[in-house]
Amino acid sequence: MARSWLEVTTDEVQSKQGARERLAERRGTIAERARAVLTECVEPAFRAAAERGDWTYREDVETEWSVARCGIYGPGDATRDPRVAFFVAEFDAYQPLVVLRRKAPGAGALPHSRTVGLDALDAETVEAFLKDA
Repeated sequence: MARSWLEVTTDEVQSKQGARERLAERRGTIAERARAVLTECVEPAFRAAAERGDWTYREDVETEWSVARCGIYGPGDATRDPRVAFFVAEFDAYQPLVVLRRKAPGAGALPHSRTVGLDALDAETVEAFLKDA
């Protein structure tokens, strides 16, 4: 017996709602873990590197793709000036990963990134990442 259009649509909506709930739960769990790692080892190291040089520490709001993001930026407007150097740690929203990105000063300098597992991110990894700051 064929199913009606309404039954099929209702089933699809319910399955998508279940998937959204699972994703929201996963995002919440990862956000808690990311916040703990950020507070324990990333933020102190970034703030110390910012104080050593002429850098500015900034923590951004979460986005659709990341639950936390922080970084240090060289002098200038990082949102508009391509010459500004930066070091950024971005915590993925749905996978236990952290993307570490850095860019040397200068308009022609290309950003470099490295992906690290959330559990593998420790003070030594952060210090090695910030060695050029």
